[in-house]
Amino acid sequence: GRGRGRGRGRGGKADRGRGGRSGSEGSRGRRRGAPARRMDADEAIERALALATTLGGDGGGDDVDMRLVGQLLADCKDARTEAASEAAWSLYQAAVVAGTAAEFNIRQYNFALGAVQHGAAGEERVRAVWDALVTAAVPPNAVTLSQLAHGLCKGAKDVPSTLAALRECASRGAAVDAYVLNILLNACLREAAAAGPDASSDVKAVVRDAALAVWEAGKGIHNERTLTSTIKVLADAGDVDAAMRTFRAAWEDKTPLDVDALATALRIFAVTEPAAVLIGVMNMAQEQRGLEPNTMCANIVLAACSKDGEFSTALTLWRHMLERRTPPPDKASLASVILACGRAGRVDLALDAFAEGKEKGVECDTVTVNVLLEACAKSDAPPGEALGILMDAIESRIPVDALTISSLLTAYYSSQTPTSLANTPGALDQAFAIVELGRFMSVEPTPRVTNALLRVCVAAGDLPRASRTFEVTVATQRDGQPSAVDERSIRVLMDGYAAAGDLAGAARVLRDAECLGVEFGDVTAAALMRACIDAGDVESATRAYESCVVHHGVGPTTRMVNALLVGLARSGSWREAIRLVSDDVIGSETCEADDETVRLFSTAFEIGGEEEQAEVAKQMGMWLTGSDDALIAHLLERDSAEES
Repeated sequence: GRGRGRGRGRGGKADRGRGGRSGSEGSRGRRRGAPARRMDADEAIERALALATTLGGDGGGDDVDMRLVGQLLADCKDARTEAASEAAWSLYQAAVVAGTAAEFNIRQYNFALGAVQHGAAGEERVRAVWDALVTAAVPPNAVTLSQLAHGLCKGAKDVPSTLAALRECASRGAAVDAYVLNILLNACLREAAAAGPDASSDVKAVVRDAALAVWEAGKGIHNERTLTSTIKVLADAGDVDAAMRTFRAAWEDKTPLDVDALATALRIFAVTEPAAVLIGVMNMAQEQRGLEPNTMCANIVLAACSKDGEFSTALTLWRHMLERRTPPPDKASLASVILACGRAGRVDLALDAFAEGKEKGVECDTVTVNVLLEACAKSDAPPGEALGILMDAIESRIPVDALTISSLLTAYYSSQTPTSLANTPGALDQAFAIVELGRFMSVEPTPRVTNALLRVCVAAGDLPRASRTFEVTVATQRDGQPSAVDERSIRVLMDGYAAAGDLAGAARVLRDAECLGVEFGDVTAAALMRACIDAGDVESATRAYESCVVHHGVGPTTRMVNALLVGLARSGSWREAIRLVSDDVIGSETCEADDETVRLFSTAFEIGGEEEQAEVAKQMGMWLTGSDDALIAHLLERDSAEES
């Protein structure tokens, strides 16, 4: 690569062609042959300010060697703090006024560029030093380019102006290389990471355009590092297509490629492409570029196989890795192939892969055990299979966690019917024993564990024991301890009572939860109403709605109103629909009608009302939405259907 083998002391050119870090200048300003003593930030600031005072005093810089100025600027640069940059700027300005800066060579200018770049005024000060360098007609070098890039480019918006400065620097004899370009791309990466996946489209567009500008500007000098950075920035900015196009173009241009770039490309391709495409890319890299994919590359392909349900392909790759050890599999490889088989319902193959990995000495951890238990839960594996997996894990001293316990509960009971659970002596006791086993291994119940245990109780038809478990779990919770129940716990109990036809019991679950201090929201409230409506009991749904609003302080919300309107529409209860909308929708700040509200509301009139109520429905539709367009459209659609 460009620049290899040209390493120096401070300020020399390191392995720049590969995107490595350059050294820092200054050792030659010290006594040749003596080791440089690294100065801490406070001492560097103190000495820089003292020398600035000396330069500003009587006699100015008559007795001050410009190499001493350069040395202190280098020390401030190494401190990399805003305070050190302020001290360096004071020293630089004093050197300019005293005339000492007139003797600067490129080393001292590079020290100054690096020293003054931190803080809000950093960019302005870097430009001032650069302008002085240009005026003095001092030829810049590669270090100058890197310091300019660091000092001027703090984010994606700075890329165009920084590229312009780099072009000017290059026109004066310095050669832009991949290392310098990667500084700009790293600034884009930091901005994309800080903005996160929920960044606005405008922010993503700025980052994307900046990365593409750097890529275009560096045609012919890019390497594997800039390729990796560019496609990662484009993917982080939400333009996966541009990232894939850039990688393909780089491939055609024979841009250098390494396994890191390949792994990044595979991860990006996996967002939209099937596993077969990833395998093709990996094989091409091996055959045409002589790259040996590493374990990370293979794991990305295995994960894609899992996502696509390609368990057969995953097993083939897994066994190739086991037999040839190129690349060697690891615990993530094992977890991925188990997941692929589990998602396809082939727990037998998942268990085979687990046994193969164990035989070959592949490390197994908590994640692997949990994935295998989840595979059991999605199949008709015998209950003892899951328990055997846990016992093997304990014997192998593999730590277990709350997910292990919840997955075991799900797997242990998923293959059993409610009848067999209810008729098997000690079945429920075994479930509670599993939770106690977790406690013995210092795994306190989490909502996921509690919910799995509640589901077992519900499946066995023992609703009273499920309720007691919920109450005891909440009551024995220690202060400051993470909650072992959540809103989903309420839903499990409530759905259990509703499925058993005990709507009063389902409503009682909400009352008990409130008394115990377990909060719930409109999703749970709407679920209770839907359960009542599905049972054909609109009156219970109405009571549940009123209880949630009046007694539990939940709602009214659009979700709750629409849930109740489903029942009112089915029964043609248009008067109740009018009352509901009038009281809780019109003029409400928490409940805003949507198209579904209008549709259900008008349906209540169609089923239960008479022709004169149609005008009322139209007027109400206008009140609901500010326009009766949505309601009229629905009525016209109905009339058209009736005519046909």
